[in-house]
Parts: sequence; structure tokens; C-alpha cells
Amino acid sequence: MRAISRQESIFRQLRERIVHDLSTGAVEHGDRLPSVRKLGEQLKVDPRMVLNAYERLVEEGLVEIRPRSGVFVTGKPTSADEPSALPRRWILETLVGAVERDIQFDHVGEPLRCYVGARPLRAAVLECNLDQLESMRFELEKYFGLTVTTIDLDEITHDASPRALRGVDLLVSASHDDVVARIASSLAKPHIITRVRPAIIARLERLLAHGPVYFLVVDPRFEMKMRRLVAPMAGSENFHVLGVMDDLSVIPAGAPTYVMRSAHTHLEGRRHRGRVIAPLRIFAESTARELLAHILEPAS
Repeated sequence: MRAISRQESIFRQLRERIVHDLSTGAVEHGDRLPSVRKLGEQLKVDPRMVLNAYERLVEEGLVEIRPRSGVFVTGKPTSADEPSALPRRWILETLVGAVERDIQFDHVGEPLRCYVGARPLRAAVLECNLDQLESMRFELEKYFGLTVTTIDLDEITHDASPRALRGVDLLVSASHDDVVARIASSLAKPHIITRVRPAIIARLERLLAHGPVYFLVVDPRFEMKMRRLVAPMAGSENFHVLGVMDDLSVIPAGAPTYVMRSAHTHLEGRRHRGRVIAPLRIFAESTARELLAHILEPAS
């Protein structure tokens, strides 16, 4: 049996420690982990080995590297579709906040149910490509409990007040500020232009700097938007996009590969040699707050 390298040993050791601590409750989602320098000193290894291990754990969805902030636990490396227990520490802080506001324990649950469950918000996602429409729909439904309709902007730009939007409460888009603002104004409805989490951009920049990165998509219009995004990044020449019907054998073994949610069903039974990058949530904290403010707004 071939002995594993020191680098691989550090990665496995770090991964096992985090998974164990998650299972025992010693760490939870959002907890900050030791810095690269500090962990390097503890393990008596080059800090670059620790950084490499952390970056691999980012790809698994186990940790998140936030620029100028540090490394944080994001959860266990599972599918986003799997249910997970609410972090105990988060519940604790929520209840402590209630006590500080003189809210009795048995009065906490009912207001939350009233806010979150009584008035399901209906949102429409407006974008110019199927890949973003599906990713945003998934996050709005799974993380915010919204009822979501997806609208291809290219199909409605000539209609100032699209019929499909008249029954929704909120319009959401990742760009197209002027167009969406005009449509929202014609319907007298609020709208949100979302922002991407910095961690997503930072991870893509790190991967591009190291070598080829592949995206599997269904809509060529998404490729155009992504190329504009990565153009100023170092290593932008390493950015590659393939459609679901393209030859996937061109993906080198182990190359970081993003599979868009819209592409999953089209790839059933088809294999590639890339290393699939675990998806992260899309929306920045500012966007989450804006969405939640609308959700918690009392019905008029």
C-alpha cells in the first residue's frame, strides 16, 4: 500500500476533526476555525499545507473562507436537499435575545409561526437565462419559504406589465436593474436586486488561479454573463463552459467542475472526470436581510 503524502495526511486529519466536532456539537455552522498560521504552528507544518487543506474542504462544502475574516464552518458535506438540525447555539442566542427583551419563553414560538407561516410570500424571479432562474428559485424556496415563479426576461421586455407577474408580491433579479425597476413600477410592486456572497467570488478566483475550472450549464446566455464576471480575474483564461450535450470527456481528471442545478437532470447517466464543487448559497447577507424584511412585513 502506497504511503499517503504529508499534504494528504493534513487534509484527512483536518477533515476528520471538523466532521467529528460537528457530530458531537463541539462546533456548529458559522463557527470560526483556527487561522492558517495558527493551525500550521499547532501541526508544525508549512501554513501553505493548511491553506491547501482548507481550500479542498471549501470544495466539499464543509468550510467557507471569507476574505479578511477567516475560515468558518458551513456544515457537513451533504446534499443541500438533506434536512439538517438547527444549530443549537443559534437557537440559544435567539432565546437569550427574547429574554433580554422581556419576552416570556412560551410567547416565543407563536409569533415566529405567525410571521413565517401565516402569509407565504409569492415571488417572481426575472432573469435572462435558465441557469440563474433555477438556482435562484431553489434558494428562495428552500431557504426563505417563498412560492416562486420564474420568468425569462427576454420573453417579456416588450410588455410593460406582464400578466404572469400580476399575482406576485415581490420581484427578484440578479441584475437588469433598470428593466426590473420599470416592470415593478408598472405593477406597483417592490423589487430586489440580489447580491452574490463574497465567498463565492473568492472561491472561484482561487480555483481559476490554480488551473482549469469547468461549468456545466443548459443556457449559453449564462456563459456570456459568467465570462463578463471572470474577465478581470487572474486566471480568467482557465474558465471553461460546457453545455449538457457537449463532450464531457474533455474535462481533465480532477478539474474543479461546477454543475448548475438546471443541468443535473440532463446529466443523468452521463459521467465526467471532473471534481464536482459543492454549491454554496448564492445570496449575500444584505440580500437575505432584504428578503426577510419583506417576509416579516405584516400583511396590508
